[in-house]
Amino acid sequence: MKIIIIIASILAFYTPFRMSANIDQAKKAFSSKDYQKAYLAIQQDLKDTPKNPDVLILGGDIYNALGNLDSAIVLYKAVEKLQPSNYGIPRKIAQIQAAKKDYKSSMMILSSLVKDFPKDPWNHLAFADVSLIAGKIPEAEKSYNEAKKLNTRLWQASVGLANIALKKGDQNTAIIQFEDALKIDPGMMDIRKQHVKLVKDNKDPDPSPDETISVNKPPYADNSLIMSKLQYPELAKKAGLEGKVVLRVLVRRNGSVKKFIVENSDSEIFNKSAGDAVMKTQFLPAIQNGKPVACWLSVPISFKIR
Repeated sequence: MKIIIIIASILAFYTPFRMSANIDQAKKAFSSKDYQKAYLAIQQDLKDTPKNPDVLILGGDIYNALGNLDSAIVLYKAVEKLQPSNYGIPRKIAQIQAAKKDYKSSMMILSSLVKDFPKDPWNHLAFADVSLIAGKIPEAEKSYNEAKKLNTRLWQASVGLANIALKKGDQNTAIIQFEDALKIDPGMMDIRKQHVKLVKDNKDPDPSPDETISVNKPPYADNSLIMSKLQYPELAKKAGLEGKVVLRVLVRRNGSVKKFIVENSDSEIFNKSAGDAVMKTQFLPAIQNGKPVACWLSVPISFKIR
């Protein structure tokens, strides 16, 4: 009898640990956007604990990310029965219905959530997103503004309002809204790319190369973009020469390169090619308090014969 009790105790300890480890693994994989790995990790817990809301929600999120929308809805609806007061779940269901282009059902759920929980900015945001997709611009604009009023850190609302402004042909408002979003998170690459298309250069004097400018994000260009414009000097290629050039580049507020100076070079033969490449490259400008500013940036360029 004692042996049986001991074994039962060990199993009682081991099973939750194993389940917790699976959830942990699934969460980590989901966070790193390895959705297939997350899917495999969550399967055992979905089977062993079909009434665990945390497992069901994570499973629904994973299925949603993989595009298994119907399966995600099944899991979310199971959570609804277990946690009827969790209004984040019907919001997830509504968002999936919108992804399936069932805008009518989606907006019905979301309008009810907005009515019942008017102080939750995420409900307004979700309603606005679906309204925008469905082409109901006035409703979307009103809800984005309400979401932004309820939570000033909700950059998604500013981006939504920027997209509405673009639909209306109002570029100035779009710029302001994108800059509101970049004040909150200046590192959003997609927003910076949309924003820079609207920005015009100004007549502010150029900063000097050694001037220190405090920015939230420095200028940026993908190195592969620069390399795609790089022409290997023929004389260097014939001589088998390789090397590196570091340029100090002035990136204006519209992302264009105005000029450069050579900071360091293994050989003068590479300097012109390096300079030509950066001058042809469109950068993302530096961001200072949400706004683009002219700024110098050191750009290393390697010349290697392949």
